[in-house]
Amino acid sequence: MKLSVTKINSLKSKKSITKYSDGKGLLILVHPNGSKYWRLNYRFHYKQKTLALGVYPYVSLAQARERAFKAKCLIADGIDPSTIKKQEKAKIKGTTSFKKIAQAWYDKKKNKWSEGHAKDVWKSLERDIFDYIGDNPIDSITSTKVLKVLQRIESRGALEQLGKIKQRCSNIFIFAKAQELINSNPVEGLEILLKEHKSKNFTHITAEELPELVKSIDSLQADPTTKSGLIIALHTFLRTSEIRFLTWDCINFENSILTVPKELMKMKREHVVPMSKTVYNALKDLQKITGIHKYVFASIKKPETQPFSENAMLYALYRLGWKGRTSVHGFRHLASTTLRELGFQRHVVEKQLSHEVKNKVEASYNKAEYLSDRTKMMQFWSDFIKNSNGKIIPFNKHLKSNQ
Repeated sequence: MKLSVTKINSLKSKKSITKYSDGKGLLILVHPNGSKYWRLNYRFHYKQKTLALGVYPYVSLAQARERAFKAKCLIADGIDPSTIKKQEKAKIKGTTSFKKIAQAWYDKKKNKWSEGHAKDVWKSLERDIFDYIGDNPIDSITSTKVLKVLQRIESRGALEQLGKIKQRCSNIFIFAKAQELINSNPVEGLEILLKEHKSKNFTHITAEELPELVKSIDSLQADPTTKSGLIIALHTFLRTSEIRFLTWDCINFENSILTVPKELMKMKREHVVPMSKTVYNALKDLQKITGIHKYVFASIKKPETQPFSENAMLYALYRLGWKGRTSVHGFRHLASTTLRELGFQRHVVEKQLSHEVKNKVEASYNKAEYLSDRTKMMQFWSDFIKNSNGKIIPFNKHLKSNQ
C-alpha cells in the first residue's frame, strides 16, 4: 500500500529502525529518535544496493518519488545512481564551507522576507558568525565550536540577538542536513548551555514618563541620524527596520506624507504616515545632511551604501539610561495605549500602527484609509509629546478648550 503524507506524519518511532514501503523499492526509515529517512532499494549488476534520497520532511513524498524515478532512469541507462551520488558528494565534501551553505539557504528564504529583514539576517551572520566559522567545511563544525561562537554574543549581553542568530545557524545546518552534507545539527541542544532572553514583551513606559524621555532625547549627544531617528520613531511609532531603510523618495514634503514601501513592512503592504510639523521639520533638517545619499538615515561610515546600524537607536537609549525601561519598539506600545486613552478610535490607531484589524466591521474602514483622521491624530500626538506634562486629557476636551 502506497504511503501518503498523512500516513508518514502519523508514523511513530520504535526501539529499532522501522521500514515502511511506498512500493517499487522506495521506502522510508523511521529511526528511534523520530528522524525519517528516504531510501531506494535497487539491483545493479545483480547486486542489491540502497540509495539515500534525503530526510523527511525536508524532502517531501513527491520529491522522494521524483528522485527515485530519476535514479531508475539512470539504472535503465546502465548507470549506477550511487556512483553518481558519490561523485557529486566528493566534489563538495570537506570543501563546502558554512558560508556557502548559508548563502544557499539565504537565497532560498529571502524572497519570503521583507527587504529590511533579509538585510538584517545576512548582516547578523556577517557580524557574528562568518568571521569565526564561515570558512570551515560545514561537516567539520562541532557543537563545541558553535557554542564558543555563540558565547561571544552572550558575553556582551545581547541575549535577544543571541536567540535570533542561534536559530538562523540551526536553520542553516538543517538545510545542510536535508542535502545530506552533514549527519546532525550541531546547534541542537545548545540552549541548555546558553542564557535565554526571557523578556516576552517589549519594555515600554507610560505617558507620565514621556516628559522625561523627551528631555533625554533632546539632550542626546550623537550623530544627527541617530538623534533624528529617535525623534521620528517616537512621533511616528514606526519599527526600527522601517525607519532604517527609508530612502528619500519615500518622503513627500509637498503633501507631508511619508510612505513606507511594502518591502519594508511586516504585513507586506505599503504604509502611509502623515507627517506632523515636528516630523516634517526633523526630516527637512536631516535632508541637509544626508539628502545627497540614498538612505534618509545614512550610515556615518558608509553613507553611500548603508543606513545606520540596526542597534544605533537602541544603544543611544541605553546611553541615556533607558535600558530596561523602554525601547524603540516600546514607543509603539506607548503610542497605542496613550492614543486610545486620549479618545482616538481603535481602528484609526491600529491602522497607523499598520496592524491587521480582525474585526470585520472595523476592517471595512481600511478601504478608505481614513487618512484625514490619521493626519489629525498624528499632529495631535506630536503636540502631546512636545507639550505633555504626563497627564491624559482626552482629544475631545482638547478640541473644546481650543474653540
